[in-house]
Amino acid sequence: MSKMKRPITSILVLCLACGNPTGPIGGRLAVRAAPPLLELTNQSPAPVYTFTIERQTAAYTDWAPCTDAARCAAIKTGVTASVPYTQIAGYAPGAREAIVYWWHLVPSGQATFRPDSLRAIVVTL
Repeated sequence: MSKMKRPITSILVLCLACGNPTGPIGGRLAVRAAPPLLELTNQSPAPVYTFTIERQTAAYTDWAPCTDAARCAAIKTGVTASVPYTQIAGYAPGAREAIVYWWHLVPSGQATFRPDSLRAIVVTL
């Protein structure tokens, strides 16, 4: 019996996608409610940027992700950041859920950045 060879092209495509500095970056953000705080742990290979909003407020709020790496607060790889409930946009006592939006910044041109993609995690408060 002869051994079946795997096509190398699928491996190359996968590796090329991993090397794309302007594409989505893998990983995840772990979110845990620990009243009166949310704990956000960056489990990805790059800094994470976040915006947290009360879920009902999100339905009528227009916002844009921060894209200035010099001004935006980042959570470094492996680090846990605490977000007091009082710093959640639209939070009021009695709120039940929040949405944590998160993204990585990737180059978008000369000295500018953009989000790689926006992800959202709904958390019970």
